[in-house]
Amino acid sequence: MNLIFDLDDTIYNLMGPFQIAHEAIFADKVDVDCTAVFLRSRIVCDDILTKEKAGLIAPEECFYQRIKLIYQAYGVDVDRETAEEFEKIYRIEQGRIQPYETVMEILDFCREKEIPRAVLTNGREKNQRVKAAALGLERWFDYDRIYVSGAIGYQKPEPGAFLYIQDEMHLDPVETWYIGDTYDFDVEGAHNAGWKTIWFNHRHRPCPTEKNLADIEVRSSAELKKVIENLYNSAI
Repeated sequence: MNLIFDLDDTIYNLMGPFQIAHEAIFADKVDVDCTAVFLRSRIVCDDILTKEKAGLIAPEECFYQRIKLIYQAYGVDVDRETAEEFEKIYRIEQGRIQPYETVMEILDFCREKEIPRAVLTNGREKNQRVKAAALGLERWFDYDRIYVSGAIGYQKPEPGAFLYIQDEMHLDPVETWYIGDTYDFDVEGAHNAGWKTIWFNHRHRPCPTEKNLADIEVRSSAELKKVIENLYNSAI
């Protein structure tokens, strides 16, 4: 049994830093619940990341374009100065992130049972390493077992991202589970690479496909903990 974890909104609450920045900058300009704005931000961020990888957007333009497109849907025109204010608050709060409490219990369990494990996350190497340090991931993962798309050359949902780790760690795909919150990037990506999947759907998003490709879907970290314990007990 091998467990590979997504990072953003799986190990910690990605919405936390976003919500603080949103409330400071846009709360009086957008009459929409922050959760809806955040979910839109995930779609926009993935699209921007894909375009950056393809060379269609310069790296220094990405955050501005991201904020601009997010709030454009709510009738707000965002200038660069405002986007920079948002980013400043957002980055400060990212330095204060902590893992979900129950996820820490899961990771402690994995360490205790010596379950082979790693992290696979999309993003820039520098940004994701800063998050990993803030979260204290070295407590549960070796440095070279935190794989970032910007460093390995493959981006989820490309099967190559998962196969890269499979080759590096000499994993049997039949015994490898990927755990992530995003259906398109995490579930479909890992499924297409031949891995098993746990969709950590704690934001209760509807499945975008007629057939749910996840081997297991959970809607809370408590459920996730029970599933991982049961998988381990079944494997020994």
